[in-house]
Amino acid sequence: MSTAEIDSTRRWMWVFGIVFSVTILALGLWLSLATGEWIALLCASGLVALPVGGVALRSRRSC
Repeated sequence: MSTAEIDSTRRWMWVFGIVFSVTILALGLWLSLATGEWIALLCASGLVALPVGGVALRSRRSC
């Protein structure tokens, strides 16, 4: 079995996306715990879900 090679541009885009997602969620969780408000966590998850959904739609259209 062979796997498809990912070019370096796509690889860096995935790495950036993962780092962005983890950073935003961690900040949202920290702010939510620090203030006791749940809205910070909700906003952080929205900031992660929207770009992921956009990438999923974009990849579906390009195939």
